[in-house]
Amino acid sequence: MEVHAHSHSHGKKNWKQYFWEFLMLFLAVTLGFFVENQREHIVERQRATQYAKALLRDLEKDTVEIRDVMRENKIILACFDSARSIIHQRIKNYMAPGAFYYYSNVVASAPSVSWNDATIIQITQSGNLRYFTNAELVNKISYYYSQINYVKLLNANDRGVRDRSMEIRSRVLNNYEYARFSTYSTDDWLRLPDTLMKRMFPVQTNDANLLNEFANSFENRRRVLDLVMKRVYPASIKDAVELISLLKEEYQLK
Repeated sequence: MEVHAHSHSHGKKNWKQYFWEFLMLFLAVTLGFFVENQREHIVERQRATQYAKALLRDLEKDTVEIRDVMRENKIILACFDSARSIIHQRIKNYMAPGAFYYYSNVVASAPSVSWNDATIIQITQSGNLRYFTNAELVNKISYYYSQINYVKLLNANDRGVRDRSMEIRSRVLNNYEYARFSTYSTDDWLRLPDTLMKRMFPVQTNDANLLNEFANSFENRRRVLDLVMKRVYPASIKDAVELISLLKEEYQLK
C-alpha cells in the first residue's frame, strides 16, 4: 500500500498582518527613542541643577565680596579728605600729626573684588552652558560675567594711579616714623588712640608743590572709586541678586 505524503500549504500573510508587524516595530523603535531622549533630558536637567547650585554659591560669595570692598573704599575716600585737609593746613616746619601718617597708609590700599568665577569658567570652557535652556537666564549669566572684565579693568586703573601716589608718598613721609603706622589696617582707622593720631611727627618735606601733587593723586583715584562705588558695584550686586532669584526659581533651589 502506498503512503502518500500530504504537503501542507502555508497561506501567505495578508496585508493586515504586515501592517501590524510594521506598526509594532515602529512603536518599539519610537518608544526606545522616546525613552532615550527622556533619559538624556533628565540627565541634562540634573547637570543644569548642579551647575545652578554652584553658580548660586559663587554669586552669593560675590555679593559679600563686593560689599566688603565697598566698605573699604568708603574708608579710603574718607581718608582722602582727611589727608588732603592736613596737607593744606597742618604740615609746618617739617612736622605733621600722626593722623597724616595713618591716612597716608590707608589711601595706599587698592582693594579689588576677588570674583568667584570658577564655575562659569568650567561651564563655558566645556560648552555646558547649553544645559541652561532658559534664554533670559543665559543672557543674564553672560552679561554678569562679561562685566567682570570691565570691573577688573577699573581696578587695574586704580592700582596704577595708587602706585604713582605711593611714589610721591615715599618722598613725603619719614620711613622711620611711617613704620609705626604701616601695620595698622584699614579697619583700624577709628580705633587708633588720639595720643598717636594727634602727636606730631617729622616729615621729609615742606615743599608745597610736592605736597599738592600728593593731594592731587587722591583726586585722580577718587574719579575711579566714585565710579565703582556709585554705579559699577551697586549694579553688579543688583545683577547678582537678580541672577540668584532667577536660578532659584528655575531650578527650585533654596
